Amino acid sequence: MTLFKLKRSKTDGVLLTVDEDESELDSAYLQIGQLADELAKASADLAAERARSDVEKVKAKLLEPYVNKVFNFVAVYCATVAIFIFMSALQQPAFKLPESILAIIAGSTAVSVIGLIGLVISGLFGGKKI
Repeated sequence: MTLFKLKRSKTDGVLLTVDEDESELDSAYLQIGQLADELAKASADLAAERARSDVEKVKAKLLEPYVNKVFNFVAVYCATVAIFIFMSALQQPAFKLPESILAIIAGSTAVSVIGLIGLVISGLFGGKKI
């Protein structure tokens, strides 16, 4: 056993003596070192996660105008197809489309909406590449 004497503190004027086993002190220093390593690793992980989050925010901000343009295109295309189908349903003699053409137009609308929205979402959120 070793005897550690702490010098008189200027603030309280008390003389302290601590009698500790050397192995307990070494164990405490080892635990402090391990905790310091864990803190450093956790801080590095937190910094990496913050950087990843910042990159995703910047990416979303850069892609926002393109997403809006794709949405507007799909909305206008769907509205145009709806007008064609509505005008055909009125059976105006000046505007008559065969049913096969209407089916192709309606089918292409569904394919374009699903396909374009799928591309935009996979581009924004990093979906699997096929």
